[in-house]
Amino acid sequence: MISELKGTVIDAGKDFLVIETGGIGFEIRVTSRLASSSSRDDSIHIYTRLLVREDSWSLYGFKTREERACFDLLLSVRGVGAKVAISVLSHLLPQDFYRAVLAQDERALVGVPGVGKKTAGRIILELRDRIGLGAKEVSGKPSPPGDVEQEALEALMALGYSWQEGRDALSNVGKEHPSVDLETMLREALRRLARA
Repeated sequence: MISELKGTVIDAGKDFLVIETGGIGFEIRVTSRLASSSSRDDSIHIYTRLLVREDSWSLYGFKTREERACFDLLLSVRGVGAKVAISVLSHLLPQDFYRAVLAQDERALVGVPGVGKKTAGRIILELRDRIGLGAKEVSGKPSPPGDVEQEALEALMALGYSWQEGRDALSNVGKEHPSVDLETMLREALRRLARA
């Protein structure tokens, strides 16, 4: 699996980059936002996802791990392929996408080329419970006092981790340690992040 690439941009289009690394030029499908902010001869570091199909191998690239995680999440929705997933990320930042799903805002998703009302409804239905953002990120309201996992997530985000990385690291800590305090939860989550 090709997970990351560092190299030099040797060609760019509206939805792709060609990055040379180790004497090999990799053509990578990217968001229009990343393509437009990249120029020939730029040094670049991107996170990638290799999709292997019966008739092709396609490499997709993202500016952040969070974008890549969002892409993976979108691909898990029935009927959503890589073209639609990259289109969503070209028009919505991950946090805006998560908010739209949790608020059941079909209009925000239907505004993305390639996403119709039916697809938007399916994305919301299949992902709403899986995203798991806390109330604070969605509505701006503070989370209830004593919510240790939410406090731990906020602490991890303050340390520079994305909410997806934080949620992944915290996912089983509460189950494995039922009456865990904030310090123990953070220590365990950081240990898991260091291993990732």
